[in-house]
Amino acid sequence: MAMATGSLIREARRADGLTQAQLARRLGITQPSVARMEAAGDEVSVATLQRALNAMGRSLELRATKRAPSYDETLLRENLRIDPADRLRVFEQFYAGARSLAEAGARARAAA
Repeated sequence: MAMATGSLIREARRADGLTQAQLARRLGITQPSVARMEAAGDEVSVATLQRALNAMGRSLELRATKRAPSYDETLLRENLRIDPADRLRVFEQFYAGARSLAEAGARARAAA
């Protein structure tokens, strides 16, 4: 589960039972600076995140993972096997249907 960098700092601080003022003292900054850091969402740099976590005796581990594609690969492969002329005909039919639907919607809005 992804979490904003500011939230990571807040959660780690709370898990360690520290107040913002206590973390601020460890970092050599003010409590309002810690509050801003925790509220910054993803605007906290990796270096700042690592520094804050180190002050709490924690380390930072970054990982890059491959996400599942947002499209159906099997459908894509099937479509690529279709002859280009047939693919164009399918697209033209789809486009005509979408256009017809848009025109019907426009007529319905005009009639309302």
